[in-house]
Amino acid sequence: MTIHDVDAAQVRCARLSVGVREIEVERLLDLDAGAVAAWEERRSPIAAGVAELLEELTAAAAAETVRLIEHASQTGQIETFAEDLDVVAATAGRMSLASVHRVCAGRAAIAVPDTRVVVREADGEARDGWTVCVTAACGMGLGQVHKWFDVPRRLAQYWLSGARPTPPGVLAELREITEAVRAHIDELADDVDVDDPIVWVCATEEQMERQWPAREQLPLPTHQVCAARAAAAVDGARLVFLPG
Repeated sequence: MTIHDVDAAQVRCARLSVGVREIEVERLLDLDAGAVAAWEERRSPIAAGVAELLEELTAAAAAETVRLIEHASQTGQIETFAEDLDVVAATAGRMSLASVHRVCAGRAAIAVPDTRVVVREADGEARDGWTVCVTAACGMGLGQVHKWFDVPRRLAQYWLSGARPTPPGVLAELREITEAVRAHIDELADDVDVDDPIVWVCATEEQMERQWPAREQLPLPTHQVCAARAAAAVDGARLVFLPG
């Protein structure tokens, strides 16, 4: 893939699908703060090296997710980490970002229901990690959880940090979101024209309401994650934002 083939939607969706944060992309590519937001909002050209970085992260995440699914199937537990250095050690250097590893853990937890997920802190303490990992796998960070469930930001942080149990109703809704994710990936992939393989991506919530009214239970970033995964399932597919 050349720099001319990279669209803003490709960066946005691929980045969300592996859970890598804007600041992490900027650090890895030695870029100024705000560069990623400018690309994704189509305010500046996308820098060289971005496509290769995202492809590398995507491939590493896919392989680690398979490994974690196999482990969860055998043990009923998944372990991820709060610190990057612990991820490097646990994966023998195959991965370097805790944020990406949490997405892998979340995908594995979705694939193997009732799996226990723990986040291992630097001091060795383990905390419940199901909510933070599953939301990350769905492209939902603190801001989306706070907004989607209409709760104080601090309370959402407690759930994600494992400091307080996530209420059963919230857990049930998250499981419904993961079921909708599976279906949405399939319908996005089915909607691709094989002669012009483009996965059209909503850039705004208004577009999401118009284009996918039946998926109102999905946050916009979750739709964008689904688009990335749908594109990965269709040979040669590109991700492009809907006009407007």
